[in-house]
Amino acid sequence: MNTDEYTVHLMPFPGDIKAAVRVDADGFPSIYINDALSPEAKKRAFLHELRHIQRDDFYNNLPIDTIEQD
Repeated sequence: MNTDEYTVHLMPFPGDIKAAVRVDADGFPSIYINDALSPEAKKRAFLHELRHIQRDDFYNNLPIDTIEQD
């Protein structure tokens, strides 16, 4: 996966969800960030999700608990 290519979207999220990443069928990742977060929290959430993309967490078959220990 080319970690230089992704899109970022701000949108409302339910509950305390800060952000998420979705990889489409072509392998292109999109980062979704909760638009209710403060600017600093949005930045932290973005960087967290970007690390998932950079580490190829979607293809490493590790348990989610292990992946999220970051």
